[in-house]
Amino acid sequence: MWSDNETAVDLLGFKVHADLIREVVTDATLLPVVVGVFGDWGGGKSSIMKMLQQDLAGLDSEHTACLYFNGWLFEGYEDAKTALLTSVLIQLGEHKRFGPKIRASVVGLLKRVKWMEATKLGAKHIGLPLLAAMSGGDAALAATVASMTPMLGSAEGDINWSKLIKESNDQTDLLELRKFRDDFGGMLAKTDIAHLVVIIDDLDRCLPDRIIETLEAIKLFFAVPKTAFVIGADPRIVRHAIATRYVARQLRPEDASRKEEYDLVQDYLEKLIQIPYFLPRLSPAEIESYINLLACQKFLDAEETKKVLAHWNGRRKSNFYASYQQSAVKEALSPNKIPENLERQLAWSAAVSGVLTEGLKGNPRQVKRMLNAMLLRKKLASVAGIAIKDDVLAKLMVLEYAHPLRFDELNNWQTAEGGYPSKLKALEGEIRNKGESEQKISEGFKDWDIRRIRGWIEMHPPLAEVDLRDYFWLARDRTSSTLTGVTLVAPIVRRIFDQLVSGNDGERRIAAKQAIALDSNEKEMLLQIMSEELKRHPERTSPAAAFEELAAAGVEGTGPAFIAAVANASPATMLPGIAFKIDALAKGMPILAQGAYNLLNEIAKSNTPAGAAAKKIMVARQKGK
Repeated sequence: MWSDNETAVDLLGFKVHADLIREVVTDATLLPVVVGVFGDWGGGKSSIMKMLQQDLAGLDSEHTACLYFNGWLFEGYEDAKTALLTSVLIQLGEHKRFGPKIRASVVGLLKRVKWMEATKLGAKHIGLPLLAAMSGGDAALAATVASMTPMLGSAEGDINWSKLIKESNDQTDLLELRKFRDDFGGMLAKTDIAHLVVIIDDLDRCLPDRIIETLEAIKLFFAVPKTAFVIGADPRIVRHAIATRYVARQLRPEDASRKEEYDLVQDYLEKLIQIPYFLPRLSPAEIESYINLLACQKFLDAEETKKVLAHWNGRRKSNFYASYQQSAVKEALSPNKIPENLERQLAWSAAVSGVLTEGLKGNPRQVKRMLNAMLLRKKLASVAGIAIKDDVLAKLMVLEYAHPLRFDELNNWQTAEGGYPSKLKALEGEIRNKGESEQKISEGFKDWDIRRIRGWIEMHPPLAEVDLRDYFWLARDRTSSTLTGVTLVAPIVRRIFDQLVSGNDGERRIAAKQAIALDSNEKEMLLQIMSEELKRHPERTSPAAAFEELAAAGVEGTGPAFIAAVANASPATMLPGIAFKIDALAKGMPILAQGAYNLLNEIAKSNTPAGAAAKKIMVARQKGK
């Protein structure tokens, strides 16, 4: 198994990105600046932050300070602005080189932050540990200080900030708060700091208001000479936060066109982040190299791993496009032989890397989680005495992760036909036999006629002649243990889902429009969790209303997913309004009419409020014919 934490050990070739960002944030002609390191969830942003941290700590310069703020760790505090201000000030005050020169100024600014929080929220609502300084308690503040360890160097002894604030003679009033930025800049001028770099990580895990408050705090208080902020986030989460905070509140529903929304969000984002840097997705060769380097890291000792990484880096400089394979690992370790367990792992990696590369969109976190899940499935198969093929297992698990609705459909097919589904055989035959000019496949397979699913079907190996029963037996725990980490919903999908079921019509409308921009995998995942929500809670109005909003926005696949979810829900607690939504869907999408009215007939058989509504609809329909 592999750890899922970020790391400064570069197995992805991402050091080049950290080097580029370092050049930007240490260029005095560009400061002050805010750099956005943008990429998908699990795309390697936090690892780049770790590499950047390590690089800045190792600079031969006495004029660079690097601080760190994890927005998610401070999610529980009432106010993001004061959380960020406090963290930056305390880390500067404890910096081993610069702290002694500016400690008195830090105390004065901390006292001002304390006053800012008190005047904004009132003492009973203060969430920051600085409240300890006001009440005389040291324990809470000490705990916070301990969590704010500076990145560059160690703290100079134990500093009792609570006591220093109480003993300070500075008199702070509200009018002086406007001077905070000037005084902060003046404090930096007292030192020989040439570059103050603040890394803000995990911002995209925070709630929308926390994201906006953190970004605004940078602009309001820290945009002074010599400063650089590096923010790691999924840009879609940041745009979602801006839309939630401002678009939903400022534009009337009838005025909220997609262009107006986009312009407002984009303008706001550009004002907050001057330099956006988008991380590319990994190529197939990079994914294969990553899988093989993970295997080396797992089965070799530290010295041997260093040899392999140095050899890989050397080969990358001469050829960026080649994958790092088993033969290269042998060359790196020569004259020593590759350990037997590593050789088996590399052979296994070769069998599955192509499938994982195609199915997981170049996302290193998902690759690692998928590998962990596959290893658990293989161990389960071994314990159960089941013979499986690695490449078949990998291909099915890619479908399970990337297209869960199609995976469930394939399971139904193979269950009905003893492991050899004729529909899969027909589907493989159609797709493999069609030329480039013949893009469409049979109407009965329209849900499979998506570019990425067609690509999955074309992957090696074909499955039509494989008995799938054992593989689906291994997957019967797909909602619990082995795939919990793999099928973890991407944050942007979770945010949209939360707003769709929030009960707020304006937020639901904006979330549905944002769902259009999701890629096909994410749309399918959104519909999957929406379906689960409706099946679990047919007594709630929000799931059905969310489906209705998604259909109105034109999100592909919403209608069939809604009908399937209602079919699997219990009529006993189903709201009558669901029947009317099914009827509206049938009228708006004739292609779904037959299935919709068949479902209404089934619901009408139940002696429930939903059944009564369905009967009423069916009677009216018969009269209308």
